[in-house]
Amino acid sequence: MNGSILGALLVVALLAAYLVWKMRTAGKRSAVRTDPEPVPTAAPQELTGAPATTPESPPVRDDAEAATPLTETEMPSVDAGSEGKPAPLADELAGLSKSESDEDEPAPVAAPVFSDRDKTQPTAESPENLAAQPLAAAIAPEEPIAAAPQAGLGAPTILLSLDAYASRMNDLEERQRTLLGQAIADRDEGLRDRLQRELVVMNDRLALIADSHAEEVACLQRVLDTLMQLRRESETPPALEGAVAGLCGGNAGSAEACLAEWGGQPPAMAGKVAFCRGQLAECRVDLQQALTQYRQAVALEPDDSCCLQAAGRVARTLYNYKEAIPWLESLVHLARKSSADDPLALALAQRELAYTYVLAGQHQKAGPLYKESMTALARKLGQDHHELATCWFQIGELQETLGEYDKAVSLYRKALAIVEKQKGAEHPALAAILDKLAALCTELEMETEAVSLYERLVRIQEKTLRPSHLQLAISLNSLGESYRLVGRYGEAESCYQKILTIHEATYGPDHPSVAAVLQELAKLHGNLRRPEEARQYQERAAAIFQKSVEAQQKKGGEESLTLEL
Repeated sequence: MNGSILGALLVVALLAAYLVWKMRTAGKRSAVRTDPEPVPTAAPQELTGAPATTPESPPVRDDAEAATPLTETEMPSVDAGSEGKPAPLADELAGLSKSESDEDEPAPVAAPVFSDRDKTQPTAESPENLAAQPLAAAIAPEEPIAAAPQAGLGAPTILLSLDAYASRMNDLEERQRTLLGQAIADRDEGLRDRLQRELVVMNDRLALIADSHAEEVACLQRVLDTLMQLRRESETPPALEGAVAGLCGGNAGSAEACLAEWGGQPPAMAGKVAFCRGQLAECRVDLQQALTQYRQAVALEPDDSCCLQAAGRVARTLYNYKEAIPWLESLVHLARKSSADDPLALALAQRELAYTYVLAGQHQKAGPLYKESMTALARKLGQDHHELATCWFQIGELQETLGEYDKAVSLYRKALAIVEKQKGAEHPALAAILDKLAALCTELEMETEAVSLYERLVRIQEKTLRPSHLQLAISLNSLGESYRLVGRYGEAESCYQKILTIHEATYGPDHPSVAAVLQELAKLHGNLRRPEEARQYQERAAAIFQKSVEAQQKKGGEESLTLEL
């Protein structure tokens, strides 16, 4: 009897030990498997002593997340006026000090968490062993892959190089200028206006080529993720090899064809498909097509903040404020609902709407929005963050529109100082501010300051734009005029000679734009007391103008005598 009791007790003890072992093993398995994305939790580290990023963590996903705004919980709070500069946007990390960067990043090793046994004896569920298993086996069944599409789930990544992107943008800009010249010659005002607006976008991208390249790669990656999700969810998915290969190299033609073919199938994906088609149209700077697709996306997904923001921005670029304002108002409304979780999203949405109000002439509505937005941005990011520089620049434009030129100069200077502090004295991001401030200084007869500002602008553009770019010619013209106003005629002549070279290479030697430059050179040589050179330049300009008038007479008769210079 006693032997039976002892035997039973021994069995119970062994069973209890087995159950405890099973519970501990299950707990460790759950800690590894329940997170499809890399998270800096202690669970994987407790198993191996390794950093939290496991072998199944997709590297492209990490890059994509770095390009998105951080949420409030990821960002240390900063009072207004503080010198701290946490990073709300991944493309602006230069202002972070070393200590602040270290505080924002998870520690690579949390040594106090581990025991010696955990460090030296990884279990069967450790990342080393999981690496040899299929990815699906490392994710719990209640976490379906389709719920969170990402580039790392078997999809290739975008490999568009900066040089290839810059070359494509330069080719696109040159073709656009050719089309614009033809539209002017044909007196097609509607096409001319659209081409001019798109040309502004192209020039902005060329001026900040590194930033615009990163944005394009992120855009193409989102489209690629959507294609892979459609392939998983569509009943009859078409072949994607050509579309994927094209996207990886920066060519989106096949991808657009695939998205158009799918249309609204499955219906739940129709809004996302329309949004991606709008994104691709925006990449090639076809703004009218982008707006058409964004309209459809907003109609299908009226509560999607990405659709609302993209639609509002493109409509604003096309001066379509009637559509842009309601979309951006809806964006602010959505952001208010989640403002407790993401106050920065609300602040940036308010600024988008405020700027649109400014451009639309609804100045009274813009003021309160700017005040609320900038208060939140200063509190979270500090007063020297680049987002505040953007705000000061936009408000400077508002003051200039209202005729408050002294206030506008002060605000432009404040924006310039912030960007200089973060990026340096000749960063491409300074170009727009330098241009605005220099022009206003010229208007206010502050010629000496204008010269210095235009000199910096030209130096920046000579580094970032191709030598024949017409935007460089425009800045050289402004610098040449500033030199002339302060009596520096020799330096002004050098500017106009560079402009002449650009215009002759772009338009040919007999174009009216070349004649206009020759006239300026004639005036300068008159100031330099060189009458013979002045006469030669003037005679050549007059001959070009005469040829142009005769050509217009042949083409359209007496009614076509006006010249489009």
